[in-house]
Amino acid sequence: MEFFEIEKGKLNTGVGLTIAPRTGHQARPRQAMGSTPAEQVHPPLSTERVGPPVRPREPLNDISLMIGGQGGDGTLTISDLLGRYFHARGLYIYTARAVLSRIRGGHADASTRAHVDPVWSQKASQDVLVAFDEDAVKVGLKELAPGGFVLADQGSVKSEGPNIYHLPLSITAASKAGNGLYKNVVSFGSLSVMLGFDPVVARGVVEKRFGRRGGEALEANLKAFDLGREIVREAGLKTPIFTVAQGNAKDQILISGNQACALGFVVAGGRFFAGYPITPATPIMENLEKFLPQFDGIVRQAEDELAAINMAIGAAYAGARTMTATSGPGLSLMTEGMGHAGTAEVPLVIVDCQRAGPSTGEPTRHEQSDLLFVVFASHGEFPRFVLSPGYASDVFDLTVEATNLAEKWQLPVFIMLDNDESENTQSTAPFDLSKVRVDRGRLTSNEELAKMEVYKRYEFTQDGISRRSVPGMKGGVSQTTGNEHDEWGHVSVNPENRRKMMAKRMNRLELAKKDLPAPHLWGDEKARVGLIGYGSTYGPIREAQRVLKEKGVPTRFFQARTLWPVPREALTTFLESVDVAYVVENNYTGQFGRLIRQELPELAPKLRPVVKFDGLAFRAPDIVHAVRGEP
Repeated sequence: MEFFEIEKGKLNTGVGLTIAPRTGHQARPRQAMGSTPAEQVHPPLSTERVGPPVRPREPLNDISLMIGGQGGDGTLTISDLLGRYFHARGLYIYTARAVLSRIRGGHADASTRAHVDPVWSQKASQDVLVAFDEDAVKVGLKELAPGGFVLADQGSVKSEGPNIYHLPLSITAASKAGNGLYKNVVSFGSLSVMLGFDPVVARGVVEKRFGRRGGEALEANLKAFDLGREIVREAGLKTPIFTVAQGNAKDQILISGNQACALGFVVAGGRFFAGYPITPATPIMENLEKFLPQFDGIVRQAEDELAAINMAIGAAYAGARTMTATSGPGLSLMTEGMGHAGTAEVPLVIVDCQRAGPSTGEPTRHEQSDLLFVVFASHGEFPRFVLSPGYASDVFDLTVEATNLAEKWQLPVFIMLDNDESENTQSTAPFDLSKVRVDRGRLTSNEELAKMEVYKRYEFTQDGISRRSVPGMKGGVSQTTGNEHDEWGHVSVNPENRRKMMAKRMNRLELAKKDLPAPHLWGDEKARVGLIGYGSTYGPIREAQRVLKEKGVPTRFFQARTLWPVPREALTTFLESVDVAYVVENNYTGQFGRLIRQELPELAPKLRPVVKFDGLAFRAPDIVHAVRGEP
């Protein structure tokens, strides 16, 4: 789903873009305005005809719809259309999907949430379920909120109930639209009546979504939309089951973390990317393939991850700002290259889009279990920074920052994303390009080299950063190797040189702390209950804070944006201000909590792990129950 456009723009750095919005677990009772007991929303129904439901008094301020079926049924298309409609109605959007690692078949579902206020995570329960088969009903009913309803594909779904509406979605698509695949757009048309959508806006969404295909494809989808509306009216539904509030979100774009990362790299002056396709990191490469050539950049799909990281190292050595992106299995293959970049002091950005492991694990499922691996990866010791953004605009900002940090401190910088953060989309304001700065560190110019009596690539300096030249610069000759080396780059096993070189590199972890992204603090400054999280836990924690506040439990949230080196000073201040701190993360062993305990043993008794490792992201109730000590 892409609701942004990209054009060449101008910044004083010579690098820029203009990003503009396009116009046009068990479920818990929901808290949304307009919640109504199921028996009041719609009476018992037959499987053939929709009865006349009672319309709720107030529109919903917060709605979530799940679409389930087999892979290839078009669940993502409906989610996309819903997102586009709610976006056009001024609502904040968050979309998510759960698909299997296969081209077709197996259960797949997608959800779209729309809210009058900003949202960054999935809702605790679903208000509407679109079910194309029995599996979708089995999965979705567990999440259906009281008062919610099911739009079921008649013929494929046999389950019956007072909240299940059977309509001939597939039959209508095959017999009247010409192809059963159009059942997704037929379903969107049906939903547009059942939820009281503005028909003109809804039809316009279909036109915009399929307009680029033109001709017969566009006409067929518009016909499918109209057919979907018609079968609801024929079934006897005269008024919407419930309606959705109009929002006031202005000039928002809908974007995924992967897209934000790609854009951040481009505007930061990134000009070379090498990678190998792997879930869920591939969209970073795919988006850069569209954007980077517009700015004379290069994207190279390597034969594997070993080649990708070494290509990136070579391009960085040649003077380009470079990045590679992968997931856990690919990161394992890149390990030797990480060490090479570390000892050779080559600036490099590495994006890890985490998924459930180990080994192949669950390729399309969510987890945050690579942290300790990234912090300690590769044999030997070398400095690296590990950053973790929490939402789309944060991904953009920290990608820019990572690119600057890599060149200033001449080392690898890791950006830790996770499956939900990478793939899911959310509403955000257009990125503020006026704040973008490009810091190339001590990249030496020809004029500076000409004034030097001697150039040493790895010269010992007070802050541990040496001047860096690139091949072809007169007087900038140096040797780069994975071996330990002296100031000239020559291989050395001299003990004194080794001590000085190790200290030169490793001291950057301490010296660079002032440059590393600071945490964001959210909530009540005087709260005695603390929450610590990173990555996509940001959204569920923020929502949990609202719920806990309503229940009389004020909280303070420490959103960690630098994970390594551990932000000891900021964490010390935070932990000293609270009585207890719940560390929320998607892994079995509580990896960030372990790092905090290692760095701050005296404050460890205040920490409480809240972990989830079933392949699914946190939702607000998970955190609320943990804080309140509920099962």
